[in-house]
Amino acid sequence: MAVLVLINDGAGAVAALDDIATTVHVGLLKRGIEAEVRLVAGGQISEAASQFVSQQTRSGENILVAGGGDGTLSSAAAVLAETEVALGVLPLGTLNHFAKDLGVPLELEAAMDVIAARRPVLVDVAEVNGRVFLNNSSIGLYPFFVAERSAEQKRRGAGKLAAIGPALVRTFRAVSWQLVRISADSGADQVLTPCVFVGNNFYDAGDFGRRKSLSSRELCVYVVRQRTWLGLALLPFKIALGLIDTHRDLELLRPSRIEITSNRRETLVSVDGEAIRMKMPLHFQTRAAALKVLSFRDPDTK
Repeated sequence: MAVLVLINDGAGAVAALDDIATTVHVGLLKRGIEAEVRLVAGGQISEAASQFVSQQTRSGENILVAGGGDGTLSSAAAVLAETEVALGVLPLGTLNHFAKDLGVPLELEAAMDVIAARRPVLVDVAEVNGRVFLNNSSIGLYPFFVAERSAEQKRRGAGKLAAIGPALVRTFRAVSWQLVRISADSGADQVLTPCVFVGNNFYDAGDFGRRKSLSSRELCVYVVRQRTWLGLALLPFKIALGLIDTHRDLELLRPSRIEITSNRRETLVSVDGEAIRMKMPLHFQTRAAALKVLSFRDPDTK
């Protein structure tokens, strides 16, 4: 068995942990796993993962453990999808949405117990224009916020949580409604909206945006219908309080693939917490059971 651990040295929780590489190496060794542990920059995750996968020419149980937040896991998943290499998760980010939905404990020792159990399950991934994501992608309001949050972090050297407030203020000052055409399995519709959210599997808007399944073979598309500043400002609070009206506030689609077009040549897109520019049209699709990941529980927790 070959095991490689890649820890993002810029992940939210890494700075607070002393000698994280040694801690993880010793912790896994105590659990019967001899692993190579590397502390790398976030931009090197994909390359290191690709090298590891290409070297695993023999059959057997091979595990790549990714330590970091959702962006780190997404980078690793893009490489591991459709391979026999299993993904182990060390939730060392700020929000750790994928780990929570997968049922991986946020405590480091408990997360290593999951890896040591070596119980693989298959989960879906999604992609937009060939870019893989584990959680969600969106256009409009949210990717602009993500870009502003990252800029605030660089300007002030602030953490992700501290940058949220200033980023929200600038986002609401600059937000605009855009006319987009959404083509899905059930047909096409043209809508004026400030935001289109595309999730990998169904997100319950009335349950703090959590997923009960990671293997339902579908996308979750929410089109924001609110057309007033006040309605937009109240929307996050309505979601948090479970007061969201899925008929007046949001339109929900649950297709396997969609295409989004507009009169723009390119647009800002958020992909698992990272804002990037993509050429239009945007093609989203699900890739069912494409990723083998280690977890104590079944990906369907109905």
